[in-house]
Amino acid sequence: MPARLAVALALAVLSFGTSCKKPEPPPAAPAAHVEPAWRGWEAAVFAEAKSGRKIILVDVIASWCHWCHVMDEETYADPEVAALLAEHFVAIRVDSDARPDVAERYADWGWPATAFLTSDARPVLELRGYQDPREFAALLRRLVAEHKAGKLTGRVAVPAPPPRGGDLVDLRKLAAEQLDSYWDDAQAGWGRKQKYPLAANNEYSLLRAHLYQETAWQERGLLVLDRQRDLIDPVWGGMYQYSVHGVWTDPHFEKIAPIQAGALESYALAYRRTRDPKWKTAAGDIARYLLQFWRDADGGFYTSQDADLRVPTGRKEPVLGDEYYAKDDTTRRALGLPVIDTHVYADRNGAIVRGLLLFDAVVPDEAVRAAAVRAGERLVATHLDERGGFRHAEDDRGLLHLSDQAEVGRGLLALYRTTGDPKWQQHARGLAEFALRELADPAGGFYAHTVDPAATGTFAERRKPFEDNARMARFLLELQRSLDHDADDLPYARAAELAIRAISQPDAVKAQARMLGDYLLALAELTITPIDITVVGRADEPAAQALLRAALTHDEPRANISLSAPGTRYPDLKKPAAYLCTDTACSTPITDPARFGAAAEAFLRGIARP
Repeated sequence: MPARLAVALALAVLSFGTSCKKPEPPPAAPAAHVEPAWRGWEAAVFAEAKSGRKIILVDVIASWCHWCHVMDEETYADPEVAALLAEHFVAIRVDSDARPDVAERYADWGWPATAFLTSDARPVLELRGYQDPREFAALLRRLVAEHKAGKLTGRVAVPAPPPRGGDLVDLRKLAAEQLDSYWDDAQAGWGRKQKYPLAANNEYSLLRAHLYQETAWQERGLLVLDRQRDLIDPVWGGMYQYSVHGVWTDPHFEKIAPIQAGALESYALAYRRTRDPKWKTAAGDIARYLLQFWRDADGGFYTSQDADLRVPTGRKEPVLGDEYYAKDDTTRRALGLPVIDTHVYADRNGAIVRGLLLFDAVVPDEAVRAAAVRAGERLVATHLDERGGFRHAEDDRGLLHLSDQAEVGRGLLALYRTTGDPKWQQHARGLAEFALRELADPAGGFYAHTVDPAATGTFAERRKPFEDNARMARFLLELQRSLDHDADDLPYARAAELAIRAISQPDAVKAQARMLGDYLLALAELTITPIDITVVGRADEPAAQALLRAALTHDEPRANISLSAPGTRYPDLKKPAAYLCTDTACSTPITDPARFGAAAEAFLRGIARP
């Protein structure tokens, strides 16, 4: 698209309804109300737009999104907007939770995200959030005029730069400096307009204090976790998505799966580090909500809950979140429940499984562990594809997505680490082999999804999403170390490094702003020496399970914990025993779970930090 058009369109979005005054037209008869004819994300729909030379509008929404509902009620219900869309556009609506690839592509514009493309699917313009009906109609008219004049040509893709070389430690330090520049001393957290619970950033804060003696970051990380407790629903539990106006006390009330999973991990890690009971309580509030409100009959976990109550209640207007969530349990239930999206998506469930098991590791709870195991079994039964990867939804026979493989893979390894059952490791390895075969670029990095032969225009250009590559790298590195971190014939650690290098271009890192937690954690994990903690014993032996519990509870971020059959890697002492090993030394056997912590600390005290 010519630069002048891009500028003109941007100015149009900002100015219409303010500086651009027009005489009011004479009164006219009310226009007939026309709803937009929303289409699905299908090859035939894109082909129809191309053959009919119509502009494509892509509306990316979420079922829980407050401003998506408002835009439906005000903007898309506007007669002029609906009429313009019907005559000149092919309007495609996508649920961001249902399509990870579309969500990743448009995540920078939030929900709702509105994208305009040429009839052959070249990007023209993207808009963030709610759009005023009058301004939106003016923009639609301008786009139609440009299209008729043959000036709506779209942007051309810029080739991705080659993978970056350089020292990984230096890359980590540069990224840490960028993240630190977003720290808010006044309110705590990263960023000042919105306060978002960034679990990976919190994890990195605790890790850098432990590994690199940057002790101030433990205090800061714990301060963030304390402040974000204001986002926990005091009645039902669960955490709201974020807070606005630069404070932690003005939440948007939707609850989404990634926030619940991340909060579980954050508070479990904080409790493991400090043993302060407030962190145990916070994690318990998240788990309670998930187990009571978000499980289906087969053990899968749901996706989100709406911020507002939009079911019939005898009121004309919806009950907005700030009013609804201020009520007690009885009053809420009398009004009705905000809509829960009951889809069971693979990436969401993989993350929740991992969060539940980390919480169970530090606060043993059979109900929490059983729920995580059952969710893992559900994923294998309903989402495992014959190629070894995992489908996003159980009935999805289309693309397989990188985000699902990364999150499910880490969930499978958490199940293996917690139970000692080798089937979980086998599934994780099958998933990794699928990813290396069908998602990996030989030059480094992973594509967002499998090849889509029906994709057209910009959507035929395969992307390497930043956060998903960072998470995939973490999974592959963890898998390699769970198998044998010294083995030269395993491809996973090398693929992890190539993935991180592929996304380490300065512009790509800069564009992530404060969203650098998983990338920094991946760089740290690539450059540290892991601590192998092996419990030798059978999975059905209570004494072996007690030692495994002690190992899981111990606060050592470098730990690679596994259960090994007697005589496989270590001598059979005729009773369960635990060993700690670095790349140069191993501890004497530890047989008493009560002494595990002290013995581990004594062994690790002499090991140099990175």
